[in-house]
Amino acid sequence: MKLVLTVSVAAAALLLHVTISSAENPCANGPPVEKNPMECCNMPMLLDKDIMMDCYQKYAEQTKKQIKMDGVPRGCCIAECGLNATGLYANGMINRDDMTKMFMDAVKDMPQWQMVIRDSLDECFKMAESKMDEIEAGAKLEPSFEGEKICHPISGTIMRCMGMMMFAKCPAGDYTDGKECDQLKEYNKMCPVI
Repeated sequence: MKLVLTVSVAAAALLLHVTISSAENPCANGPPVEKNPMECCNMPMLLDKDIMMDCYQKYAEQTKKQIKMDGVPRGCCIAECGLNATGLYANGMINRDDMTKMFMDAVKDMPQWQMVIRDSLDECFKMAESKMDEIEAGAKLEPSFEGEKICHPISGTIMRCMGMMMFAKCPAGDYTDGKECDQLKEYNKMCPVI
């Protein structure tokens, strides 16, 4: 369970570095600590760990390159791969009903997470709707380096948002108090990447 979350959160943490590059922007250099959100919050695994590990292995290097690129945000192939493999994504569309069922099933024995997941799904789909022009522009990008696969940004947008929301709303019993975790939580509030 930790492996899946670590992979999903590692992907989310990797995506945290997508910021506006400006000297005046306090978010431009990424989080002030090297702490992984999974070390601070025992978040539930929403997608199968083996699927996510396979997707991470396939697309982690590409994602690292893409994060450093300026311009229209590129789609996260790790997220698209995971959602595609679970049947939640196809042709630029996420099946919200199936995603809700799968994610709620993942927390059926974790009552402290049920409202967090339901509310986060609602917020993330509303946010994606508000950014649809940017998301569609990202889907139309051409490869910028050899071997780059262009993935539709909707999967990464929703999954990145879910990771950020879950961390921000981590129930007290699953949150690890400490200076670095508190700094990461403050950074998350100040510099949301959603």
